[in-house]
Parts: sequence; C-alpha cells; structure tokens
Amino acid sequence: MAEGLALRAAMEQALVLDYNQISFESDSKMLVTAILEDSSYADLHGILSDIKTLKEAFTSVSFRWVNRDSVSSVDLLAKQTLNAFVLNL
Repeated sequence: MAEGLALRAAMEQALVLDYNQISFESDSKMLVTAILEDSSYADLHGILSDIKTLKEAFTSVSFRWVNRDSVSSVDLLAKQTLNAFVLNL
C-alpha cells in the first residue's frame, strides 16, 4: 500500500508541476501489474481508482516495474512519504 500512496502523491505533484509526459517506476510488481492490466486488489482498490483517474490527465504516462536493488534510495523516499502522510492525518 505504501507504494500506491507514494505513486498517487507523485502523480499529483507531477500534475501540479504541469508535467504532461512522465514515466513512473516501482519495485512493486503487484502495483504495476494492477495498473497495466486494469485489475484490482482489495488493499489497493481506492488508490488504484485514483491512479486510473490521474493517468487520464497526462498526455503520455507509463509505468514500469524495476528490481528493488535498482531503486533502494527511492524506496527510502517512498517510506518517508508514507510516514509524513500518516503523521498528517
């Protein structure tokens, strides 16, 4: 779920910055697969719905799964984003 929240926040920020074309990478195979195949998981249902809506705002958007070893610094950032989100509830 942390990856989904971080991705949704990144998409929202990209739109605020007026990005029209963007590519997102995640080490969550389940999340990327759910987005690409338009499938749903109970834990991610609301987040996936938001991501689906947000992707329509971009001219070009792509999602790609990457090995966790190649995104370790980004993984730390996602965890920090989630912690900040939870603390601000």
